[in-house]
Amino acid sequence: MECGCWDLKIREDHRLLDSQREALKGFLKDPTGPKDRRVHLSKILDSLGPSLRLHLQREEETLFPAFDRLLGGSSGTIPLLRTEHDHLRDLLDRLVRLLEDRENTSWETISETGDVLAELLEDHEEKESRFITDTLEHSLKPDELTRLARQFQHAASCGCREES
Repeated sequence: MECGCWDLKIREDHRLLDSQREALKGFLKDPTGPKDRRVHLSKILDSLGPSLRLHLQREEETLFPAFDRLLGGSSGTIPLLRTEHDHLRDLLDRLVRLLEDRENTSWETISETGDVLAELLEDHEEKESRFITDTLEHSLKPDELTRLARQFQHAASCGCREES
């Protein structure tokens, strides 16, 4: 793996999440959506949910510790990003619960929650790119980046962690 593409899997994950996020945003903005919008939104979340959870776990197991090691844990960036990860998971869970509660939840509430999820995800990815991947790329040696990329790809995919 060349140094210039060490973050290929990370970028691939982000592209997938971007397309899923855009599908969510586009669907929520379409006032003439399918008759049963809840069923359609549920299908979108069936795709987005697992992708997002896996990506967040990969970052928490690989990129965040590497960033903390690099800066000696002195940055406030990782605690902020971890808080955002928790918030993303909470919003995803809340959206699923809202969809299931047909009797007590309006479409407006569901749509607003989905919009918040989509916006937070977009903002979060921008921060990660700006702070985490750029810093790691400019600070680590090529072999360290290659090892980190392998760890990222391996993390959470089999329920185990590759040792550094």
